[in-house]
Amino acid sequence: MITRRQAIGSSLLATVAGAAFAGGAADDSGAADVIVIGAGFAGVTAARELARAGRRCIVLEARNRVGGRTFSTRVFGRQGDVGGQWIHWLQPHVWTEVTRYGLALYETPGAANPASVGVWTEGGLVRQTPADNFAMIQSSMSQMCAESRRMFPQPFAPTIAAEFRDLDRLSIQDRLDTLKLDPLARAAISAYVTTNVNASPADAGLVDQLHWYARAGYDMERLLQACAQFKLQDGTIALLNRMIADAGCRIELNCPVRVVRSDAGSVTAVADDGREFRGRAVVVALPMNCWADIDWQPAISPEKIAASRRRHAGSGFELHLQVDGAVGSYLAMAALPNPISLLYTDRIEAGHTVLVGLGPSSAHFDINDFDAVARELKRLLPEATLQNSFAYDWNADPYSKGTWCNYRPGMWTGQGAAMRAPEGRIVFAGSDVADGWRGFIDGAIESGLRAARNVRSLLT
Repeated sequence: MITRRQAIGSSLLATVAGAAFAGGAADDSGAADVIVIGAGFAGVTAARELARAGRRCIVLEARNRVGGRTFSTRVFGRQGDVGGQWIHWLQPHVWTEVTRYGLALYETPGAANPASVGVWTEGGLVRQTPADNFAMIQSSMSQMCAESRRMFPQPFAPTIAAEFRDLDRLSIQDRLDTLKLDPLARAAISAYVTTNVNASPADAGLVDQLHWYARAGYDMERLLQACAQFKLQDGTIALLNRMIADAGCRIELNCPVRVVRSDAGSVTAVADDGREFRGRAVVVALPMNCWADIDWQPAISPEKIAASRRRHAGSGFELHLQVDGAVGSYLAMAALPNPISLLYTDRIEAGHTVLVGLGPSSAHFDINDFDAVARELKRLLPEATLQNSFAYDWNADPYSKGTWCNYRPGMWTGQGAAMRAPEGRIVFAGSDVADGWRGFIDGAIESGLRAARNVRSLLT
């Protein structure tokens, strides 16, 4: 079994060496025009755009690698992604970057377009044709998201009208409980939305799911394609490396920021080891779950801190499973309390197949227990025999404290506007504060572009 620790150790040199960190935009004293905290897609986008505008940037990254909640590493002897990964031309910002750099894609065989489907029910595994499964999910999702078009007529400029504010108090589970569904349909749609939010539907806000549906054009087929069909052939690091090279800025790895001091004319970021980095502005491109880990001097808005301490809902894990032989293009769905909510074929290779499993929590499921993983695999795909497994628990990662962002009930109207607002010379970025594809690479890039615009205006 490949463990998380082994995987990080084996991939670190390749990931760091490929990132082209050397840049002449900032001097060695720690002084720059702009400090960027976080070297994921949001931070790198902001740094690139600011560098193009002639601003000197330093990027501070807590981890020993770039990428944030995207993570390209070696899995079963080849490059693989265990964080954010799917992209699509319906996502305008990331597709612009893919087009800019001419990067190749590959299609995930079992996620959006499987050849066969299994749904776990109380009576066991039920096999379906993809057409039957899609029709069932489509009908259930259209019922669940009935207000989506009226609520979000412009999904990339989302505002919540007064008539819809009460919806923000509801969880996805609240809405599921009102739907008249047969047991098979209920099992399938429950598994689907559990996968979407990477959490229990009881913990995730209904409004966020309505927004998912809206940003794909209120169409279930488009939503599946946008969220689970295409990946970058050479991993997300291929795109990030191109962007870093264009930014030409200095990146400091292993540099967690613990204090941010700001006044009317400057900002100072203080690292764990005492180093100080000074600029005229700072872009905070960290997951919202980590904002409360920084000592803000003076304090930032209480809404930001409250949201950070509460955390967004996404809190799961990712498993990569190597199984004997060719099991074909397959998708399995399982609602809670099953630990794996989605299992799909990722690659079909000579002599074996690579499957990926996603689950909402590792609190009661040891993702590094080979036998436990093998048992769950057998339930969802009885003909499969596990050879090897790779696990990553994003909830246990101290620099993410969760997976992709889905707001909890009340967050849209309670803290959403405050989370996006600058704080003097401190500008916030990250997929968690995107207006469009929040929780996706596209949303991270969108927020980085917005942060760079705000900083340019501030410095001008």
